[in-house]
Amino acid sequence: MALVGLGHEGPEDFLLVIAHRRGFRARYPGRSSAARRLVLAASAVSLLAVIPPALAPRAAIAQSCPVISGYVYYDINNNGILEAGEPPIAGSPIELRNAAVAVAGSVVTDANGFYKFQYDRSPGIPTQTVTQNATFPVTTTDWTTSKSIPQFDASLGTLKSVTITATGTVTSTIKAESLDIDTATVTATTGGTLTIDAPGGKQLVAVPSSQAGTFDAAPFDGSADYAGASGHDFGSSDATDSATTAITEVAALAAYQGTGNVLFGAKVVATSRTTGGGNVQNRITTVAGGQLTVVYTYTPTTCLKAGPYTINQTAEPPGYSDGLETSGNTSPIPGTRGTDTISVTLGGGDSTNNNFGELRASLQGCVYVDDNNDGVKDLGEAPIPGVTISLGGAATKTATTGEDGCYRFIDLTAGTYTITETQPAAYLDGKDTIGSQGGKTSNDKFYDIVLPAGTNGINNNFGERYAPTPTPASTPPGGCVNTSTSGLPCATPPVTCAGTGCDNSATPLRGSVVLSNEPGQNRTGNGTPGVPSAGNGLLEQASSLNVILIGLAIFAASGWLAFLAIGKRREGRGE
Repeated sequence: MALVGLGHEGPEDFLLVIAHRRGFRARYPGRSSAARRLVLAASAVSLLAVIPPALAPRAAIAQSCPVISGYVYYDINNNGILEAGEPPIAGSPIELRNAAVAVAGSVVTDANGFYKFQYDRSPGIPTQTVTQNATFPVTTTDWTTSKSIPQFDASLGTLKSVTITATGTVTSTIKAESLDIDTATVTATTGGTLTIDAPGGKQLVAVPSSQAGTFDAAPFDGSADYAGASGHDFGSSDATDSATTAITEVAALAAYQGTGNVLFGAKVVATSRTTGGGNVQNRITTVAGGQLTVVYTYTPTTCLKAGPYTINQTAEPPGYSDGLETSGNTSPIPGTRGTDTISVTLGGGDSTNNNFGELRASLQGCVYVDDNNDGVKDLGEAPIPGVTISLGGAATKTATTGEDGCYRFIDLTAGTYTITETQPAAYLDGKDTIGSQGGKTSNDKFYDIVLPAGTNGINNNFGERYAPTPTPASTPPGGCVNTSTSGLPCATPPVTCAGTGCDNSATPLRGSVVLSNEPGQNRTGNGTPGVPSAGNGLLEQASSLNVILIGLAIFAASGWLAFLAIGKRREGRGE
């Protein structure tokens, strides 16, 4: 009985279709459509009872069941938020547990890294079965053919197993004639082999065999007529055998689910025969048929009930390590790194974007001012941005420290690496500290870093020191700084050469005046001697007049003091 259109018609219309096909109109020719509907309504309960419970209600369940879903992805920037361009991770196993900690469902992420739970697959839900049959009609052997049955409709529930039974029946008509000159006992056997090839690499072999009878034959009577004392007609006899196999492997079950058909190949070879005596002539006619029975055992579809659930990622994707988890993809859940668990509460709607972020192997660290030069990056120690960091070994990359003074090399494969710092010019070299992944340290370099897949090496830090500030030279009162090595006193202001022909190209010796004793020549403290002056002597140096006058005054005072001293001595002698 076809149920075409049931998804678009109500039960009442469905009943009308049945009634129409069974001659309802002919039975009630004078009744209107409304009257016919009333008559049918009276039988609605009994008729609907024969509708398989998996049909119309299943569509409603599929549309109304709440969903728990999310993604598994490579969190490139390690911020716990799934963003455009971050690669999905397929094949990651995800498990849903209910409030009783029972597994309510198990799936793996698809090519988009997506997973979804819509139905409750908890243990304890009674299984149900759907049986499909195919018949191989009786045909003269040997023969090869194929038959198909509908696949299991996954909307009914979760397919747990497929049980396949192949039954073959061989029927043979056997006649025999003994050609021996002596008496012989002839035995007739009906048999054959039925081979069924099923999807999933399964093969069933049934070997029906039975004895059709025995006959004590006299010496050959000269007529091969399968009669008389040397011949016998055993008539028709049957042989039946069955073979059964069960499929439970998830990968093999996939071929039996969907909306199409499952194809089975069948082959029969007859083996009916007679034995006994030295020479027996026989005539055997064999036909065979078969029956294929496929039983789908499944857990029926049951919507997830409202309440608390836990989503577990049961294994890290190969080559990745655990990142942050997010519920709703708005902000990462605190403390989820290393847990691979998301807790949700299912209410009246769906719970989506329960996402598991994953990390590839990485190496990171910082460049900073190590104020106390202890090789530890303490709180408050200043970052140094703009420093070039080079990665060598299994991969070659270059990074520049950011405003926080830190660098990071991401998306690394397993291997051995070297991290090298280009010493920042404005700083003195400090202490370098190898990170959590281990390795060796030399000046501005970490080497022999063995990085396993999924390992995130942190705190590979380069410490630096501030360069000392130069102390400026002191300046005595008057602003004169004596840089000369000659020991001459500082004069303010320094005297330089003036006038035509005077060479002041050299820097004068600060605080000193050296004058030539050659007429018409002078030189500065560091000047070139022998350059003619524009005047006739020292008095031409107007700027030096005060110096000359002071010198003359000192000379005169010295002479006067000497004169007084002589006078005193003479008085003492009585002169």
